[in-house]
Amino acid sequence: ISFIKNKSHSILDMGTGAGLPGVVLSIVGYKYITLVDSNGKKIKFLKRTKDDLGLDLNIILGRLEKIHNLKFDIITSRALAKLNILFGYSQNFMKKNTVLIFLKGKTVNDEIFEAKKNWKFEFQKYQSVSDTRGVILVIERLSRTND
Repeated sequence: ISFIKNKSHSILDMGTGAGLPGVVLSIVGYKYITLVDSNGKKIKFLKRTKDDLGLDLNIILGRLEKIHNLKFDIITSRALAKLNILFGYSQNFMKKNTVLIFLKGKTVNDEIFEAKKNWKFEFQKYQSVSDTRGVILVIERLSRTND
């Protein structure tokens, strides 16, 4: 949460699963949050959570690669895919200065090495507070190496 300073930024939570971090961000006052997942049961749970807690969330059932015409300031994901794949998904939703915030695990350094073969980006790594094995990657200025 501390990586997203402006509560008015639009946020996409890709492959949201149970709604983390999107639901928590909404609870603490972030305003423009979109949750996307392709699992109908998870989306049903999220819609009920939204209604029960009175949250202002946009919840989409669908595959990321089939969603178009949406752009976000911040894109988050945890445990969805390797960095190369996350970058591919993210590119469709990015504005010029979009920041990516991904929770990664023990293979983070290998994933960064592989991603640098196809992508240009700047990043910072932070130790996760909630998972000692987790690393939070904050990525900026993402583009394909051939762009």
